[in-house]
Amino acid sequence: MKYWFLVAVSLCSAGSFADARDALNARLAAMDYLAADFTQHIRGPRGELIEQSSGIVRLLRPRFRWEVIEPYPQVIVTEDDQLKIYDPDLEQVMVRPLAEALVDTPLAVLTQEAVKLGEDYEIEQLTPDSFRLHPLSTDALFDEILLEFGPDGLETMVIRDHFGQSTDIRFENFAARSMIQSSDFTLDVPPGTDVF
Repeated sequence: MKYWFLVAVSLCSAGSFADARDALNARLAAMDYLAADFTQHIRGPRGELIEQSSGIVRLLRPRFRWEVIEPYPQVIVTEDDQLKIYDPDLEQVMVRPLAEALVDTPLAVLTQEAVKLGEDYEIEQLTPDSFRLHPLSTDALFDEILLEFGPDGLETMVIRDHFGQSTDIRFENFAARSMIQSSDFTLDVPPGTDVF
């Protein structure tokens, strides 16, 4: 479930699909980078806490790094045309083609252009700062994504699956673009690490 990290909005009158897509496009275009800490809570259908984690995120579209620090270290990074997931405790790296890994995953929302999002999602604007995305694919692994923006960019991302489980991600301690280094998007692992 950590792979999903892989992020109560008040309902107001939603505009047209195109207007919502254009509004989200403007928000994402203004957010060409993201350097922040995150906290993530996975909750069951009754709101019970299943798992809690925290770490850092670095985004310089389309490059991306998601690093869980507590409680169990894990690094997810886009490197060239691959998505790599490194579990230090298991001494394993899973490597997938990036194009394949982005299909039907919330990661695509942060790394792809809004034009592509408009092809893959029905987009509703709930408030001036919040959006709901429903995947158009009937095979999608999740039911909806809620995004809420603030003065520093994306502040909250909520991913809900078809069984009522939700992954709530809050971004905080935003840093300047200069905090992002090219080394953030490479994965160095110890010798002997298994690669799958």
